[in-house]
Amino acid sequence: MTWIEPKYSKKAVSRAGDNLINLNSSEKECLEALDIVSNWRSSYTFPLNNITSLLRFKVKTVEKNAIITQRLKRIPSILRKLKRYHEMRLHRMQDIGGCRVVLSDIKKVNTLKHLLLNSRTKNELAKENDYIENPKDSGYRGIHLIYKYKGKKDEIYNGHTIEIQVRTKIQHSWATAVEVAGTFLKQPLKSGEGSENWLHFFKLVSLLFAFLENCLPKNITNQRLKEIKHEVNLLATELEVFKKLQAFSVSTNLINDAVSRDYSGYFLILLNIDEQNVQIWSYKEKYLSKATEDYINFEKKYKDTKEVDIVLVNAKSIKTLKKAYPNYFADSKEFLDKLNEVLAKEI
Repeated sequence: MTWIEPKYSKKAVSRAGDNLINLNSSEKECLEALDIVSNWRSSYTFPLNNITSLLRFKVKTVEKNAIITQRLKRIPSILRKLKRYHEMRLHRMQDIGGCRVVLSDIKKVNTLKHLLLNSRTKNELAKENDYIENPKDSGYRGIHLIYKYKGKKDEIYNGHTIEIQVRTKIQHSWATAVEVAGTFLKQPLKSGEGSENWLHFFKLVSLLFAFLENCLPKNITNQRLKEIKHEVNLLATELEVFKKLQAFSVSTNLINDAVSRDYSGYFLILLNIDEQNVQIWSYKEKYLSKATEDYINFEKKYKDTKEVDIVLVNAKSIKTLKKAYPNYFADSKEFLDKLNEVLAKEI
């Protein structure tokens, strides 16, 4: 397989990122900047593949059927982050390449975290964020480990950082539901922006889910938990949560009809929000360059269209793809099932 190498200096990469968020940039400047940013992002594929391989090796001893995927950050997500954090330079962004594992429970998440932190790897652990012990203000929970790639033969990629996300199924269902609601309500809920009621609802539900997983913050008393449950019930009714999340369904069109259920490789996903339709193209591992080229062309085509989401991911099968990225299929079933469960539970 031919890996894509970075063709531009870090200074040029960061300048390109600035041009893309600068409202005064010309169309020509934006297109040139998009080519530079796309090449920089694509150059993360090799270190991402390397670190995902380490993750797969460690996961084997923890949970055989864990969900593992990898993806390159979408251009719109990169630009939103640059706009949100004014001091950030694109070449220093730490989650352009990311891999994720979803495990069945908290115990397995902690076991895998310990294995990763104590593994013998030439890659350097640059940052550790335990959002289970210290959840984000939004209610997001999970483990994030940032690794800086280091290789002797492939020094051109040295310094590229890759983010590993480790979540439980319940945490994953919560994060997915936030994305589904945000996508179809056309509000950036994932970034903590948008309807205060929806944001507050998800923050409270995160606490109820933490109760289900026995990792509730110590300052939450039984009485407070009952109040939270009551408030969630009221908000679920007011916002029509069940009705709306069930209505956010999509029809799926798999472009490659010959793809088998166990097909492994790269998947290009295009979600049309207004039409509630998702299209999927599949590529064998050896056709990564073609997958990347198509990804970039679609991003250019839809760069001014907020109704279309595009992402290129690597997964072991279509089944794994749908479990790892249910937000692209508007699938909130696991979230709603867990919400029903905790609302019916005695506290």
